[in-house]
Amino acid sequence: MKNQKNILIAVIAAIVIFVSFFINYQQNEKIQSKKKQNQGFNVGVLSYLGINEKDFQKGFDDFRNFADKNDNLSDDAFINSIVQHRRIIHFYNSLMALIMDLKSGKLDEIILPESVGRYLIKNDSSFRAAASTDILSSGVSFGFNKDSVELQKEINAVLAEMNADGTLQKFSEIYITNKNPRDPAPIRPAKIKNAPEIKIAVTGDMPPIDMFAGDGKPAGYNTAVLAELSKRLNKNIKFINTDAGGRSAALMSGRADAVFWYRVTESSIEGDD
Repeated sequence: MKNQKNILIAVIAAIVIFVSFFINYQQNEKIQSKKKQNQGFNVGVLSYLGINEKDFQKGFDDFRNFADKNDNLSDDAFINSIVQHRRIIHFYNSLMALIMDLKSGKLDEIILPESVGRYLIKNDSSFRAAASTDILSSGVSFGFNKDSVELQKEINAVLAEMNADGTLQKFSEIYITNKNPRDPAPIRPAKIKNAPEIKIAVTGDMPPIDMFAGDGKPAGYNTAVLAELSKRLNKNIKFINTDAGGRSAALMSGRADAVFWYRVTESSIEGDD
């Protein structure tokens, strides 16, 4: 059983707290229900670093089989829905494209972290939450290119300080765990005269965690964390805008020194060896 657990963690990375959304599903519920029982749900997911669509699909199908054989998961509504209806996964490189295909009917669901789902629902009444589960917990990570070993050490040390003194928790309460999400005033890094520069790639595809404001500039949890990071490191932050599918390329090409993104940290599923 432990292999299935590992597959879940590795392949469904960054799907932290599942939240699915339907657009105008109530209008044709009976027709769609019969169709989906036979064909499965078309589900949109943002592409992730190091995972391709085929492997993600296999991981999702493996988890469906695993959940179907484990009665201890039967109390979770979303997992029951996964068992009853196969999810056909489609990767997208941007949140905008994901939403457009959901609204057009090409997708039946999109799957996003809970805080992102709450944000979208708050700002667009055509969305509704279908189901959720908390089998995976959340975390924010930085990815680094191979030449940024020292930078990685510096950032890890400062993040540890920010975690210990409650700074990360404070930003999390404002941007991520807030049950009534709005757009708080952005906290952006100040320009430090004659300081070295760090290039951080952001996508804007995980509001309010990683997002852009109306002026097109980064403005979410990411900017608050990076502003504090900049101050403590005494280094300037330069934001590199890229879509979800372009993050690996930004690192490999040297266009960015690091990438900011959301990730899985652990699973609550217990399995046998």
